[in-house]
Amino acid sequence: MGTVPSILNGGWLQMSQVTPRSLTLRYVVALGLIALLSIVSHFVLTETLRANEGAAAIINMSGRQRMLSQRISALADDLHRGDEEVREPLETAVRQFAEAHRELVRLASRKEGASVAERRLHDVYYGPAEIDRLARRFLDAAEAEIALPRGGHGAAAADEIGNLRTLSVLSRGPLLGGLEEVVAIHQSVSELRAQQMERIQWGILAIVLLTLTFEALFIFRPMVRRISVYVGQLLDLADHDYLTGMLNRRAFTARAETEIQRARRHDRAMSLLLLDVDHFKQVNDVHGHLAGDEVLCGIAQILDMQGRREDLVGRIGGEEFAILLPETSLAGAIDVADRVREAVAGEPFTAGGKALSVTLSVGVAEVDRTSPRGVVTAMGRADQMLYRAKNAGRNCVRPFRGAILPLRNAAKGLEPVLAAPPVLGASAEGPV
Repeated sequence: MGTVPSILNGGWLQMSQVTPRSLTLRYVVALGLIALLSIVSHFVLTETLRANEGAAAIINMSGRQRMLSQRISALADDLHRGDEEVREPLETAVRQFAEAHRELVRLASRKEGASVAERRLHDVYYGPAEIDRLARRFLDAAEAEIALPRGGHGAAAADEIGNLRTLSVLSRGPLLGGLEEVVAIHQSVSELRAQQMERIQWGILAIVLLTLTFEALFIFRPMVRRISVYVGQLLDLADHDYLTGMLNRRAFTARAETEIQRARRHDRAMSLLLLDVDHFKQVNDVHGHLAGDEVLCGIAQILDMQGRREDLVGRIGGEEFAILLPETSLAGAIDVADRVREAVAGEPFTAGGKALSVTLSVGVAEVDRTSPRGVVTAMGRADQMLYRAKNAGRNCVRPFRGAILPLRNAAKGLEPVLAAPPVLGASAEGPV
């Protein structure tokens, strides 16, 4: 049965002080960390997508410069031949080339925080390759060709011939090679940034996993463990009497039913004792309820010490107790009942420095394993015997002597017969 704690001797369960605020704070901190990392990961992903989109646009722009240089050279040649219909497309191509060149020059001019590839881009535009100078020279020649008045083009115009030659040479020579190098550099810059963003994403993923592991080990695990402990304590409180620490009526009945089912499977005997404190109301009325509580706790400790580990003991009423005795016949249960009665009667209870005489009346019944309501039936029979013990003068044991059939004889339909039970223990005359 184990040691019986009680609230009087400080042995009852003491739940740790925990507040909803502290649990909520832990939970909010854990969720806050996850939310923060999710936000950071979102911004990194957004920045990665934006950088990739920007890099793709720059690479496309650099590639278009090569195409536009070829287109401008061809359209300028057509314009020179007198085809005025190409003037407007030529102006559009020159304008697009100029706008793209200004944007690429701006990117190439960035020095602060520039990578190796970006510094190479700067060298291509402003170094020996002189892409910036060649591009401006190309634009000047194209704009000069456009600036000639309509109908003013002719085969003998030296300036015009010079512009056409400049456009043709640059679009097929150093400018074209330089623009191809610019495209390659922008591609390498894009790949480098993509690698950096990938490393950042892996780093954030590692931090998220470490954070989740930390939260699981140091926030959620302790919190779940503590909640489990509290739930266990609450369930234990729900199953035990708050004063004596013994099983209450509900828990006792449920566990007794389980034990009876086990006894039914193995065809083992089982008995039940109902014990009631004699004249307990007088103890409360004369000595006070605190003295009555001390008496009940003292009796609970005696019952615990007198029983076996497998016995079930419960407080099922105000001053009424029950003991279920597995693998115990009626004769053995009578011996246990009388031993418990004598132990209580011999215990020196005191209240306010005065000795108290405390006795028990006990009803005993063997559990009928053939009955589908074994617990209820046994408690009803034991209660009848307890009533007879009260009528017989208290401080005695009354057993139910009806025949309890083994399981193999249950099909015969024989009914138990109640015999006149003998009186065990001392009897004291007096009213019920």
